[in-house]
Amino acid sequence: MEVHYRGKFITGRITELSRNEIFVYGTDMHGNRVGRAEKLACEKFWAVKKIKSGLNGRCYAIPVNISKPQEMKPYIDEFIEFVKNSPNNRFLITRIGCGNGNPDYRDQTIAPMFDELFPLPNVVFSIEWGVMLIDNHPSSKIATPVPPEVVDEKVLKDLCLQYRYQIGANFLNSLPEIRVRYVIDDNKFGYTTFGNFFFFSDYVFPYTDYNTIGTAEPEDTGIPVPTITYKTKKPAGCLRYNVPEKFTLLSRKTGRMVDFTRDGFREMLAKYDDAKLLHVLNTHDYAEYARQLAYEEAMHRGIPEDDIDVSGTLQKQWDKVEWEARERNSAEGVVLDYFNDECWNRPTPRRVIFAGVQTPLRDVNGEWIYTGDVVKQHTEKGDLIYPVGAHVDFGIYAFVIDKYCIKIKPDDKVERIGTVFYGLDWEEYPTTLIERNEEFLADAYGTEEQQSDYKMAITKIRYTPNFIKKRLEYFVLEGLEIEYDWRK
Repeated sequence: MEVHYRGKFITGRITELSRNEIFVYGTDMHGNRVGRAEKLACEKFWAVKKIKSGLNGRCYAIPVNISKPQEMKPYIDEFIEFVKNSPNNRFLITRIGCGNGNPDYRDQTIAPMFDELFPLPNVVFSIEWGVMLIDNHPSSKIATPVPPEVVDEKVLKDLCLQYRYQIGANFLNSLPEIRVRYVIDDNKFGYTTFGNFFFFSDYVFPYTDYNTIGTAEPEDTGIPVPTITYKTKKPAGCLRYNVPEKFTLLSRKTGRMVDFTRDGFREMLAKYDDAKLLHVLNTHDYAEYARQLAYEEAMHRGIPEDDIDVSGTLQKQWDKVEWEARERNSAEGVVLDYFNDECWNRPTPRRVIFAGVQTPLRDVNGEWIYTGDVVKQHTEKGDLIYPVGAHVDFGIYAFVIDKYCIKIKPDDKVERIGTVFYGLDWEEYPTTLIERNEEFLADAYGTEEQQSDYKMAITKIRYTPNFIKKRLEYFVLEGLEIEYDWRK
């Protein structure tokens, strides 16, 4: 859907309204329609004739008196109060009383009556009025709010509600600068800034460009990030999947789900030359149905099987595509519930696992420390390993134990060695960072009810993020010498 505003100005013809938008137009003192805006309000946006003032359908009417503009002032003041009490609605203000070929000087008379609304983020003016009013606000450049001293999930939820309109409208220059981390997949974190995600219930939804699934803003460490390497080679084997008569694939070009039939997809593949067909076969992030049919086409053409790389976990890739599609469809309803708006100018979000906030602290290697990191600190009694948490009441990032905490000072020599995001589950209700930190402490040091396994706990934090539940699988990772880099 085309967005008909940019910043403070209406930039195109308004033909439909999103759920939170209110079309503001003028009537005469008797509520009669007197111009194009009024006609549009009645014909498309459910305004009712003969109502001269106030909320009306998905519109707001303001009576106009051309000969005595001062008589409009009480109605405009009433509208200004209505706008101030409706921070999650977007108000589209037309050139009230200045259309139908009226002289330009009426803009200069009527527009300043709305000047008080110009600084509000949720008010959009016709470009003629906006250009006039911006001259009255030479310092209208929005100052970036100072973020809270300490941030945890509850603080983030409250901030998301406080800045809900700006997040939905994609006005990111008026938000506090906070960087967060979340889980994309095994051995892959995503990083983004406040405003590019929101909390719904206890779930986190970052905005996602579905043409680039699996990517996110990189971590800002200032240190080169090594890539994951495999010291073992997975054996190749033949593709053997039963392709259903009808199936759905994610389009790599449009990011949309597309329906196919088995025979229709075969006909499409038959038009590919050998090089393009092999490209489909040798690209492991294509869905397994596409690769299976391409494999059958290659066998039909007599292409040597040695030219076909069929290694990789195809079912896992297909499951991921299906999961992304479900999350995308469900997220559309979440957006409407949370913002009461379709948010046409934002990508569709998807649900992820929240994985901490960037703190103002750095470790001995100069890397930013995030909440949820496990750090190692050298003390006179030996190395101390503990998870980093946030204690909002004390205003510090710290090693939190029950109701007590040990503050991490900027001059403490600590090193990030892993995170507490192991044994994850997409389907489980979100677990707070405090609970994950406590789980690691119980694994590493034990409790009255639980015995410790320090070595296994250290292994778990190295192989993060992961969704591994069984201890044996960690031993397999070590035995195969598969290297994780949890900074990715």
